[in-house]
Amino acid sequence: MGEQALKSDGNSTSRKFHGGDLLTALLIEHGVKYVFGLPGGQTFALYDGMNHRPDEIEHILVRDERTGVYAADGYARVTGQVGVCDATVGPGAANLPAGLGEAFGASIPIVALVSEIPAKLVLHRYRSAASQAMDQVGLLAPVTKWHATVPDLKTMPELVRQAFREATSGRPGPTVLFLPQDILDSQLPQDMIELLGRSPIEAKGSSPARFGRFPAFRPAPDLTDVKMAVNVLSGAHRPMIIAGGGVVIANAEKILGQFADLFSAAVATSLSGKGSIAEDHPLSMGVVGSMGTPAATSALDAADVVFLVGTKAGSGPTFNWTRPRKDQIVIQLDIDPAELGRVFPLQAAVLADARSGLQALVDEAARQGVSATDRSQWRKELQGFNSQWHLQRDSERNSDAQPILPQRVLGDLEAVIGPNDIVVCDASLSSGWAGVFLEQLSVGRRVLMPRGLAGLGYSLPAAIGVATANRNRRTIVLTGDGALGYSIGEFATVLELQLPITVLVLNNRSLGWIRWYSRINFESGWHKDDFADIDYSAVAKAYGWSAERVIDPSQLRTKLKESLESMQPSLLDIITETWATPLSGHRRALELGTTTGYGG
Repeated sequence: MGEQALKSDGNSTSRKFHGGDLLTALLIEHGVKYVFGLPGGQTFALYDGMNHRPDEIEHILVRDERTGVYAADGYARVTGQVGVCDATVGPGAANLPAGLGEAFGASIPIVALVSEIPAKLVLHRYRSAASQAMDQVGLLAPVTKWHATVPDLKTMPELVRQAFREATSGRPGPTVLFLPQDILDSQLPQDMIELLGRSPIEAKGSSPARFGRFPAFRPAPDLTDVKMAVNVLSGAHRPMIIAGGGVVIANAEKILGQFADLFSAAVATSLSGKGSIAEDHPLSMGVVGSMGTPAATSALDAADVVFLVGTKAGSGPTFNWTRPRKDQIVIQLDIDPAELGRVFPLQAAVLADARSGLQALVDEAARQGVSATDRSQWRKELQGFNSQWHLQRDSERNSDAQPILPQRVLGDLEAVIGPNDIVVCDASLSSGWAGVFLEQLSVGRRVLMPRGLAGLGYSLPAAIGVATANRNRRTIVLTGDGALGYSIGEFATVLELQLPITVLVLNNRSLGWIRWYSRINFESGWHKDDFADIDYSAVAKAYGWSAERVIDPSQLRTKLKESLESMQPSLLDIITETWATPLSGHRRALELGTTTGYGG
């Protein structure tokens, strides 16, 4: 059987290769550099395989399997490479759905490696209690794009390659490989030893390395569809683009800006699409939707043609699917044919990758002789919408109120961060505060928000993935005290890795969204959702972090600057106002004394 002399700690040893070595080699050939997860006995062959190739692949040990998925998600979003995580059979797998559901909804490619009870014991899952056995396929299938169980070593290479191919082709998403322990542990046949020496191959054709990055392919649109879309846009008086996460995934920001200038189209983004356009661009309206800017709402209401680009048109950016209205013309560009016309009737539909699709539209406009359209009146209206909003925004961001307004935190943060810093938000109000009150002045993925499943607990784990990929850049976590409680154990991971992460806790001593919703819609009970006043700076210090509690808004900017410049794990526990919300619907309902839906 296959054996090879290896050097470990300077000594020559002989070891027999196993399924974990093969899996490690297959990850390396796809360009995988990091795997995030937590071991179990059933997965240890994979760990052994990675431990023997430390210069090529590194395992990042986290404190929770859910954290591993979120870390892989954050890593994928900022690198354009597939995120990889691992979990052991049973209780490990049971922690994966929240993270895989986020990646599935947000179109983020992840390959999850999940061990399984030995194949020879599979019947015992049904007729008796095999230790840790459960229906893992039934649990994870609804939140994954593709899954497979590896039946033997001979089949492993093609199934691993298919997992990456499925994750990165078409609309990206998470995939799962179930790996029986006896397959991972079994000795590698001699005729498969050559597979262990593979390194990442040039990303061309159908080589494995091509599918280690995304998008793997950029399908071009049908010319007839392109012509129809250009004709509709050319006839618009007040065109508007809603750009979703697909624009950032496709790296289509540059061509989106050219397209917007060509047609004088307003551009608003979903929360996932933030970064599709620089938000100081005169055509940018910021984020649109229930957690969006008034300027974007005004522009959307005034538009006669709405162009949906790389967005699923979910409930948030469409105000629970009430906008665009029936009297507005809608066209759509998406890589997923199932999304075209799924929500709104379309006058034109373009099936393509966002970058290749927008480029085709610009090229067709040039063929038709369309030059930069003079829609000066529309541009003037847009400028008015933004001017009015900026007055309101700056008034809130400059407030000296105590407790500190979250708006003030975002304004001061914007003043001290640099163009290479990355902000990772948690779900709920944290995403809304950053979406509305943090202006992103450069394009690209600079602000990450969990909008696929929008579950609490995303930010700190995702920041581990972001900072692992960018150890010389600063990563800022924006979280509430409720969300931080989900992943506080990862303070230890960050410290051990010495990642340059600064955590900003918007500490309002409650589940803010729930508190607001309860107050608006129910007569009693909202105060029962409050938390005890936990000093998170003291907690962080106990983990070895640099940390402070901030109560005075006049000290905030200085403390932010000091924490970021330290380039070490640091935390600011910021005491913030409870009755503050970025949701326009919540604000309006409280002002008018009416009720509102859960999403505002």
